[in-house]
Amino acid sequence: MGEACEGASVVTAMRVLVVHNFYRSENASGESLSVLDEIDGLRDLGWDVEVLSSDSDVIGRGDVAIGDLALRPIYSRSSVARARDAARRFRPHVALVENLFPLHSPWVIRTLRSRGVPVAAGVRSYRMFCAASNLFRDGSSCRDCIGSVANLAAIRHGCYQNSPLRTVPMSTSLALHRSTFRSIDTLLAVSGFVRDELIGAGFDADKIVVRPNFVDDPGEADHTPGDGFLFAGRLTQDKGVGAMLEGWKRSGVWREHRLRVAGSGPMETALADLDPVHRVEPLGLLPHDEMMAVARSAAVTVVPSLWPEPFGRGVVEAAAHGRASIVCRSGGVASLVIDGETGWIAQPDADGIAAAFRRAADRSEQERCGSAARRHYERHYTRESSLTVLDEQLRRLAHRGDMR
Repeated sequence: MGEACEGASVVTAMRVLVVHNFYRSENASGESLSVLDEIDGLRDLGWDVEVLSSDSDVIGRGDVAIGDLALRPIYSRSSVARARDAARRFRPHVALVENLFPLHSPWVIRTLRSRGVPVAAGVRSYRMFCAASNLFRDGSSCRDCIGSVANLAAIRHGCYQNSPLRTVPMSTSLALHRSTFRSIDTLLAVSGFVRDELIGAGFDADKIVVRPNFVDDPGEADHTPGDGFLFAGRLTQDKGVGAMLEGWKRSGVWREHRLRVAGSGPMETALADLDPVHRVEPLGLLPHDEMMAVARSAAVTVVPSLWPEPFGRGVVEAAAHGRASIVCRSGGVASLVIDGETGWIAQPDADGIAAAFRRAADRSEQERCGSAARRHYERHYTRESSLTVLDEQLRRLAHRGDMR
C-alpha cells in the first residue's frame, strides 16, 4: 500500500486503533501490562498506532457521575464519539479492542464496524459472557449465565463487585451486546482454555485464534540458585492466598525455605496473623521493576489461583528468568507448566498445594525445572512469537477491510 510523491512510491504505515480501559492503578494488572507491551510491539513492527483509552482511576476520583457510570457498559456516549472521530480522522485499517469495561462500551465495536473498520479483540478474560468476568462464585467455578438470555443469575448473586444493583448494567450489557460480540471479526484468545470457553459460550470457532501474551526476554537466564518461594498478586481468596498459606503451613517446607508475598488486598490481615515461625514475609505492593528483581531472586514462583485464570503472566515472567512455578490445575494458567518438567501442578486446595511445595523444595529440582522453564519460554512466549501471530491477524483483517 503506498502513495505517489514526486515520482517516488512512499510506503504508508498500516494504521491500527487500539481500544482499552485501564484498571485502577492500585490493582496490579497483568492484562494492562500485556496491552502496553502489545502497543509497543506493534509500533516496533511499523504499525501506526492510536490508542483510545479510558482509565478507571477517574471513578475513584468521582470524575464520572453515578448515572453516567451505570449506563456506560451499555452505551458510552463519550467513547462512541471518540471512536467516530478516530474512524474519520485516523482512518484505521483495523481496530484491536481489548478491555471495554466499565468506561467504554461494546457499542464502540458497532461504531467501528459500521464505518468499515474490521475489529479484532484480545480476549484475556470471560467478560463477554460473565458479568464478574471470572467464571467463579462462592469458591467454585460458575457457568450459570452461559446460554442465559438475561443473565438473571448474576444479578441475583450480585456477581459484579458483590452488588446486585451494580451487576444490573453489566448483565444488561452482556444481554444487549451478545450479537455485538459475535460480530467481532477475529477473537485472539490468550490461551487454549479461553478458546474452549468461548466456543462453549457459543462463539464461532473459526473466528478464534490462540495468541498467548508475551514478556520481553531479560537476556540469558540467571544461573545463580534462587532463594525460597514467591507469591505476587492481589491478596484474595480466589487468587488462592488462603489455600496457599494453609498449604505452606502443612507442607513443613518453611523449616528450610521462606515464602515471600508481594501484593495488597483484603487478605493482608491473614498474613499479619501468621506465626513468625512459618517464615512468611509480606512485601506489600511493589512497583513492577522491583517485583521483577524479587522474582529473579526467588527459586520458585507460586500462582495458586482457584478461579480459572485465563493466563498467568507471572509464570511466564518467572520462566524468562529461568525460574520454575507452582500452579493450580485450574484455567489457562495450568497450560503454562509441564508438571515435573518446567514446574509443578497442584490440586486447587490446601493439601494439593502443600504436596506441590514439598515436591518443589529440593534445590536441585528447582534448578532443573527452572532451566527447562526457560527453554519453554523461548519456544512459546517470546515477543517475536506472539507479535508474529498478532501482526499476521491484523494484516489479514486490514486487507479484508480494503476489499469492502
